[in-house]
Amino acid sequence: MDIRMGFLDIFKKGESREERNSSSGSVKTTTANVNSNSMEQLGFIKENCDMIAESDRQIAEAKVEYQAVTSYLTDMQKIDMIPRDQRENLEDAAKKIYNLTLERNKFQENHTRILDRQYRIFERYELQIPKELPSIKEKEEYQKKIDKDIEYLENEKHILAEEKEDIIGKQGYLRSIAIATSVVVVLLFMLFAFLGRDDNLNLSIPFLLTVLMGMASAFYIFMETRKNNYDFQLVQLKQNRQIVLMNKVKIKSVNNLNYLDYTYNKYMVDNYEDLKSLWDEFIMLKDVIKRYQSNTEMLEFYNKELVDELNRFDVADAEIWIYQPLAILDNREMVEIRHRLNVRRQKLRDRMDASMKQKEESLELINSVIKANPQYKSETKRLLKEYGIVSRGSLKVEE
Repeated sequence: MDIRMGFLDIFKKGESREERNSSSGSVKTTTANVNSNSMEQLGFIKENCDMIAESDRQIAEAKVEYQAVTSYLTDMQKIDMIPRDQRENLEDAAKKIYNLTLERNKFQENHTRILDRQYRIFERYELQIPKELPSIKEKEEYQKKIDKDIEYLENEKHILAEEKEDIIGKQGYLRSIAIATSVVVVLLFMLFAFLGRDDNLNLSIPFLLTVLMGMASAFYIFMETRKNNYDFQLVQLKQNRQIVLMNKVKIKSVNNLNYLDYTYNKYMVDNYEDLKSLWDEFIMLKDVIKRYQSNTEMLEFYNKELVDELNRFDVADAEIWIYQPLAILDNREMVEIRHRLNVRRQKLRDRMDASMKQKEESLELINSVIKANPQYKSETKRLLKEYGIVSRGSLKVEE
């Protein structure tokens, strides 16, 4: 196993493995029942062989980690021992890495509403959008005026319809007056004819008044009818004009809306404000990406500088310090890391001791079974060889 992998895993190991080791270290060992049958005895030996194999695996893994931690602590001592007059380039590189990493984290925390597809669209039409923005705003304002014109023409349509109905009502009223006046005049003439048989009655004045009343009514009805006909024709002309204007405005509205809908769909936006906001965000995001790329290049440069400086002082794993440059700059951070590593190393020692103790107990139990049951010696040797215990010299079964 690579030592560097052990370095990177130093602070990522959980307590679950240690708890498992502690529990396995405290496995209750009981004296084998030497009078059990062969299957039970061989099964007992097999279980203990499993424990020995697991203990060996745990010990090997812990040794690799222990070696990594020890190497890490040795590197820390080498860094601490670098003379002050030779630390300038090292600390400068560490400071640059620390600041660039903070800046990089801010870039990565940047949130944007622009979708990846939108970003590619904006990038494709980057030169066109600044020219289209004023046009889109103008078209939206023009559409508001068109909507007002349509609303005005709709109101005018209702007003003209009401005026037309009013003229038709007036004409019907005049017709009623004409009929009533005609009936009254006819009845009066009939009355005058009947009363005219009497030679003593002079009906010339009532007759003339009746004639004047009929003429006055007829003149009034004629003038009002003429006025209504004129107003009716005028209303019809206004309605025709309203229809023509409405058609023109609707055509303008359709053309304008088609342009706006096409543009909105083209840039995946809802309106001018949305496009303007996303465009500003796109400009800012381009700058962020540019600075991020520059940050990456500078970070790679100073990472190499740091590694080269540490290699100059024989640090075994210089690359690990790329991820914790603050420890090189701040002694308190270095002390804290050293403390954590010492704690980790002590836990690894305890883990190896527990695994070794478990292994020894299992070996003693197997030996006790073999001594108590020599008839199982050959089968036991086969099991030990299968687990590789004999070949490793962990246990020897005498003939």
